[in-house]
Amino acid sequence: MMLLSHGRYVLLGMVAALGVAAGGALAPPRAAAQPQPPTLSVEPPSGPCDAAVEVTGSGFPPTGEVHETLRLYLLQPGTADVSMEILNPASVDRDGTFSQWAPLYKRGCEAATLDSQAERPTGHLFIAVSSTSEERGVRPGERMPNIIAVAEYAYTTTTPPTPPVMVVSPSSGPCDATLEITGHDFPADTAIRLDMGTPKSDGTMGQLASLTTDSAGRFAATVSLGALGCRAATLDDHYSSQLWIFADLVERLIEPGQQGIPPILTRTPYAYTTTRVGTQATPAALPNTGGGPGDPPVALVWLAIAAALAGVGLALVVASLYRSRRLRS
Repeated sequence: MMLLSHGRYVLLGMVAALGVAAGGALAPPRAAAQPQPPTLSVEPPSGPCDAAVEVTGSGFPPTGEVHETLRLYLLQPGTADVSMEILNPASVDRDGTFSQWAPLYKRGCEAATLDSQAERPTGHLFIAVSSTSEERGVRPGERMPNIIAVAEYAYTTTTPPTPPVMVVSPSSGPCDATLEITGHDFPADTAIRLDMGTPKSDGTMGQLASLTTDSAGRFAATVSLGALGCRAATLDDHYSSQLWIFADLVERLIEPGQQGIPPILTRTPYAYTTTRVGTQATPAALPNTGGGPGDPPVALVWLAIAAALAGVGLALVVASLYRSRRLRS
C-alpha cells in the first residue's frame, strides 16, 4: 500500500509539471523590451537668445553603423521649418551619445523675435536633430524631412546684448611685443582667458593670460606675446601681417577627446612687423677688431692710417720731383 501511495504522488507531480509546461507554451509571448528613443538635452536650459549652448544626445546609433549624417538645426517658431543649421554634431560614440556646442548668435534672437507675442521677452526655441544622406543638408526655410529628436531652450531676451570689445595697445610692433589689453562689456565677475589665435582659423595656439572681469565687465592686463606670437607670425606666411588675440570664458576649456570648439567671446587684431624673436631690438653686427672700451673708434684708426699713407705718398712724389730737377741741372 505504501508503494502504491508513493507512486500515486509521483504520478500526480508529473502531471502537474506537464500542466505548467503546457500552460507556459500556450501563454502569449511577452513583448521584447523596446530600445529607448533618441533624446536631446540643452545646457544651460535657458538664457539669452544669442547664447552658446551645449547640446547632448543619447540613444543614437554609433557612427559607422549608419550611412547618414546627423545635423543640428534651429527651427522656426511653431513650425518644422529650418531657421538655420547650427552645426554638424560630433561623431556618435559607442554608447550612442554625442556632445556639441551650438552657438545661436543673431539667428537665435531673430527666431526669438518671431516667437515673441505682445513684446514678451521670454519664450522657447527648439533645436532639432535630423539625419540626411544629402551633403548640403536642409536649407533655411525648408521643411525638415526626418526629425529624430527635439530639445527646448527657454530664451530670456529677444535682443542680443552689447557685444564685448577688446582693445590692444600698441596696435602694431614686433611679434614678441608686450601689450596692454583692455576690455569692456564682458560678462561681469567672470574668468576670462586670452589666447593667441591660429592664423586663418578660429583655433588657438596657446594661452597668453587668464584674468577676471570686474563688476562692470571690464578688465586691463599687460600681456607678452613672446615666442608664441613670433611662431604665429611665421605661420601667417606674410599674407595678412596680422595676429589675432581671442577672448573666451575659462570654463569653456576643451577636454581631451571632446569634439567641437567653444565659440569665442571676441577677438582683436595686432599688426606684427617682425617674424623673429627680438629682431627689432637687435643692432646690425659690426666687424670685431678686438679693441677694448678705451681704444679709439675703428673709423678714426682707419682715417689715421689713410692720412699717414697719403703723407708718405706725397713725400715720395716731392722727393722724386726734386731728384729729377737736380739731374737735369
